[in-house]
Amino acid sequence: MRLSRVGLGIVSAAAVSCASFTPAFAATSNTVTVKPGDTMWLIAKAHGIKVQALENSNPTVDPYDMLVGTVLKLPEGSANTKSTTATSENLYWMEHVIHAEAGGESLQAQIAVGDVILHRMNHGGYGRTVKDVVFQVQNGHYQFTTVANGYIYSTPNESSKQAAKAVLENHTDVVPGAMVFYNPGETPANSWVWSQPTITHIGKLVFAK
Repeated sequence: MRLSRVGLGIVSAAAVSCASFTPAFAATSNTVTVKPGDTMWLIAKAHGIKVQALENSNPTVDPYDMLVGTVLKLPEGSANTKSTTATSENLYWMEHVIHAEAGGESLQAQIAVGDVILHRMNHGGYGRTVKDVVFQVQNGHYQFTTVANGYIYSTPNESSKQAAKAVLENHTDVVPGAMVFYNPGETPANSWVWSQPTITHIGKLVFAK
């Protein structure tokens, strides 16, 4: 797999239990309670609102030092807004890329791969859809070797489908801030990804900033 470098502000990674997968936030009416791994950016994206609007609705909360358990007020009219990321096309390609890149890994690793794709999509420098991210070409090369070798078109297994829904529908983020992933056993020693700050190892994969 070949992934390009990006200049994105990174959020702190949170410890994640392998036994359960839950959304990184929980909303009630017009509020949302901060959970481990949450950031203003993640919450705003999940509710389809602008970060600045969320910050303006919570002037006493430091967006760079939010405490778990803090109750944030959502901007008026946004409490029931659903994320627009879970389109049928995004789900289709998310299932395929997760299966192609991590079909034999654990559910947690598969979700983490999907998280990296979503982080890149939300960043804006890789396109606005999952397909844009997956099929991005840079310097004449696909960013994912599974696209180049055609494995991206293989039929997703059930866990890959489950992982795709966890990422796009439930907003499960097990690797906050991760923008790259790679298999150390298959990555050249001179690859730039080795210099990226590691967030965590899940199975055979390393997830980094």
